[in-house]
Amino acid sequence: MTKKKVMAVLLVLAMGACLFAGCGSKKEEAGADAKKTAGTEAKETAVESKAEEPAETAKTDVPIEGLTFKDPVPVPDEITTYGPDGKTAAWYTELELTPEELEQVRSMELTACFELINASEWDNANLIGFQDACEAMGIEIVGQGCCDLDPITQKTNMESFAALNPDIISCQPQDLDVCAPTFDPLWQSGVKLTFMSNVPAGYTPGKEYVGAITDSIIDMGIDSAEMMADAIGGEGEILAITVADVNYVCNTRDQAFLDTIEEKYPDITVVEVGGFSSASEAGQVASALVTKYPNVKGIFVSYSSPCIDVLQTVKALGRTDIKIVTMDLDSTCALDMAQGGNIVGIACDMPYAMGFGRALMAAYGCIGKECPGYVTSPSFKVTRENLLDGYKTSLGIEAPAEVQEALAK
Repeated sequence: MTKKKVMAVLLVLAMGACLFAGCGSKKEEAGADAKKTAGTEAKETAVESKAEEPAETAKTDVPIEGLTFKDPVPVPDEITTYGPDGKTAAWYTELELTPEELEQVRSMELTACFELINASEWDNANLIGFQDACEAMGIEIVGQGCCDLDPITQKTNMESFAALNPDIISCQPQDLDVCAPTFDPLWQSGVKLTFMSNVPAGYTPGKEYVGAITDSIIDMGIDSAEMMADAIGGEGEILAITVADVNYVCNTRDQAFLDTIEEKYPDITVVEVGGFSSASEAGQVASALVTKYPNVKGIFVSYSSPCIDVLQTVKALGRTDIKIVTMDLDSTCALDMAQGGNIVGIACDMPYAMGFGRALMAAYGCIGKECPGYVTSPSFKVTRENLLDGYKTSLGIEAPAEVQEALAK
């Protein structure tokens, strides 16, 4: 082990058990451990395994062929995602490295740190994509953390990452209006920053950060509304349980759902919009609203983590008739759908591709290649009929065996 790697491991050990996310470097291991919370022991193993990986098995030994996305989705006729500057986002397939550029990146022996936003299967898919791209580019991941959507935790994580002296840091900024001081010391010291969806207020691509990649957030709201309308026959009362705090991605997706219902489906009434700050609050909100509006036929939930809480509440109330539509896949929601339960539609994006793209963007910054400032990736509808394919496309791994078995019945 080189002196640089020894120092990195020692610094990792000193950080404390809450900083590092317990995810291995292999896709299969990460998929199996998707529900694990951050843990120092797993991080130590990940760093050690990368440092001691035999040269003959490393991806860096394969012939140089350039690097881009596998099975790319063609650019749509209209891109509905816009960056913070109001300009249309670039399509994700614009990100690629030529064979010569890939060889240049590999020769630089770069290091990176990655912060998850929460301990979810969706965000773990981001990590898997980032890991795969870094492995292909010969970039060593020396630090991982999880902020759990908390800007204070994120600030601590960034300070700990800085102590590792990485070349690259990728995360989703929290509290955009005031988070610039968290990231200023990083880019000012030469760290290449890439972001998921959110950009700190006042930041300019190519200056403070390299670029940001997101999902087709408006399309996801539209898809959710269309699946809800199909599920309830185009008429009736529904509830919407959405993120109450300022969150660009969730707020935009939620509003797109509400706007589409209002504009396209005059016979569907959103009787009330309930807000939550923490995912664990969503079930309580659902319980109160279902009791208040017993005739509701459907519930839209902003994303999968609070949806699980809502699902449990609806089942406890004995309301097997209520159709639920949400966004972002996870195994619990997928299993309920496979079993013919309450969840009938999931608007999905491609978190694996977003993680992969963030690593590609970082490479752009390190070799001085001009990078699109804001990039969008595909979204699509998932129902019981295409659940297995959708799971693989979205998360980059096969659906759990129990989901496959439920679909086969």
